[in-house]
Amino acid sequence: MASNFVMRLAAVALVVAVAAPLAAQQSADDLRAKYLINVPTLQMASQPFFRGAPGTSSGSPMGFGPNWRDAFVGGGYQQVRGGGKSDGSISGGFGLGNSTEAIGLEVVVTSLSTFRSGFGDRTAFSFKAHRMVSSSAAIGVGVENAFIAGGGKTDGASSVYIAASKVIPLAGSNGYFKAVTVSGGVGNGRFRFQKDVAKDNKTVNAFGSAGLLITDQFSAIADWTGQDLTVGASIVPFKQFPMILTPALADVTGTASNKIRFILGAGIGMKF
Repeated sequence: MASNFVMRLAAVALVVAVAAPLAAQQSADDLRAKYLINVPTLQMASQPFFRGAPGTSSGSPMGFGPNWRDAFVGGGYQQVRGGGKSDGSISGGFGLGNSTEAIGLEVVVTSLSTFRSGFGDRTAFSFKAHRMVSSSAAIGVGVENAFIAGGGKTDGASSVYIAASKVIPLAGSNGYFKAVTVSGGVGNGRFRFQKDVAKDNKTVNAFGSAGLLITDQFSAIADWTGQDLTVGASIVPFKQFPMILTPALADVTGTASNKIRFILGAGIGMKF
C-alpha cells in the first residue's frame, strides 16, 4: 500500500511539473488510439518517406488525422487492468481525401489481443472523418472498432466520438517548449466511466489531452481517457529514423483501478 501510494504521488507530481506549463479497462483493442502516430501535417509535410514527431495524446482521439499518401504502423504493450496477463496489439492505417480542402478519412486495421491469441485472430476496423478548420486546428468524428472480423472473442465494443484539437505555438527560448497541443471531445463505449461500463449504461463521457512539445524529439503528455488519467512521454530516439516511443503510466488517479499500470507504444509514420 505504501509503495503504491508513493507511485501515485510521483505520477501526479509529473502532471503538475510537466503538463501544467502548458483507461473501463483499456483492453488491447483500445490500444489503436494510444499508439498510432499523430499526424499534424503542418509540422511534417516537408519530411521524406519515413517521418515522425512526438505524439500529443496517449489514449484519447484527436481532431487531426492523415490525408491521402499518409500511412502509419504501430504496436502497443500494456499491463492489463485487474492483475491479468500482459497484452498488446498491432495496427496499421492510412489516409484518404484532403482535410484542408474538403474531408480527410482515416482508416485503421488493428489485430486485437495479439500477445494472447495470435496475429489476425481478431481484427478490428476503425474510421475517422476529419477536417482542418484553421491552419492549426481540426475536428474529427470517428468510430473505433466499427466491426470486428475473425472467430476469436473480444470484450471490445464500438466507440463513437467527436474530437477537436488545437496547436498553440510557444515562444520558447533556446529551442525548448515549442508548442502545446490540446484536444477534447465526447464519446461512448470505452470513454464511459468504469461503473457505467460494468453496468452497461448507455452513457457518454468527456475526454481530453494536453501535449507539451519540449524539443523536436520529446514531448510530455497528460491524458484523461474518460475513465482515468494517463501521464507519459513521447520520444523520437533517432533523427535519422523517426520511430516514436510512448512510455506512460495509466490509471494514475485510481478512478478506474486501484493499481497504476505501465503501457508502452511504438510507431512509424510514412509519407508516400
